[in-house]
Amino acid sequence: MKALKTLLFSLFLLSVLSINAQEKKVTFGIKAGLNLSNVGSSKGNYDNTKTKAGFHAGFTLDYAFTPEWYLLTGLEYTLKGVTIELSTDQEVTAAYVQLPLSAAYKLSLSEETAIVMSLGPYFAYGVHGKIKQGNYEQDTFSKIALKKFDSGMNFGVALEYQKFCFTMGGELGFVNIMQKYNDKAETRNFKLSVGYKF
Repeated sequence: MKALKTLLFSLFLLSVLSINAQEKKVTFGIKAGLNLSNVGSSKGNYDNTKTKAGFHAGFTLDYAFTPEWYLLTGLEYTLKGVTIELSTDQEVTAAYVQLPLSAAYKLSLSEETAIVMSLGPYFAYGVHGKIKQGNYEQDTFSKIALKKFDSGMNFGVALEYQKFCFTMGGELGFVNIMQKYNDKAETRNFKLSVGYKF
């Protein structure tokens, strides 16, 4: 419930920012790309895992406070997961609706080219997923597997050329995504994205 309230508040914030679009402070866009996700733990309980490929896609909103400083946000569907190496590998997929809120600095190289560095939190809410091991299958988001809410730090470096944006970044989860009978774990994700700004 707390996660849902966070997402609703964030959507309200997006709509408020959109009111100023006529001043050209707001730029909308779309993006899609590759996820390479895993889980991690400070206690080292997940040393038998392999990175799992997924994808993300959604829309972006850039709010310019100055020509150099921006708020980067939007809403995306993102598919993450992990492969756990057992006698028979266990494949975990987890799909989220995700909201990033990043502060960004834009370094203009020319009229058409810029480097953008960003850092800030993300908030994610699990919508569906499966855990598969041989013939066994169950829902990812359940009372014995993963929690639905995830949050952490989002960071990236992007090259903007005209209206195109090429981003390399990652996510470092700060929230334990496992239900209480499992060892604690946080999300790890490396991302490559291609975007277009209208």
